[in-house]
Amino acid sequence: MKRVIKDYKSIGMDLLQLLINSFPDGIYEDDLISITKPDGKKINVVELRTDDTVYLIKMDKEMQSQMDSFTGDFEGLDPYSDGYRDNP
Repeated sequence: MKRVIKDYKSIGMDLLQLLINSFPDGIYEDDLISITKPDGKKINVVELRTDDTVYLIKMDKEMQSQMDSFTGDFEGLDPYSDGYRDNP
């Protein structure tokens, strides 16, 4: 089985769709795996498996927001408003 580390900016639509299907409610802190790169820097990844490959997708707050917009996770918004105003 291949193991690949990818940045979320370069995953493409097919992996993005698989990521959305794998995490339909969005990606939470519990889903993230913290790994240390050889240079000592820590990164957060989420594991995504296909039949022949294990992908570790590098995640950050921007990608989590992007996932939320695809999955419809708008926590903190008033469901009775037009969807653009935060709850007070």
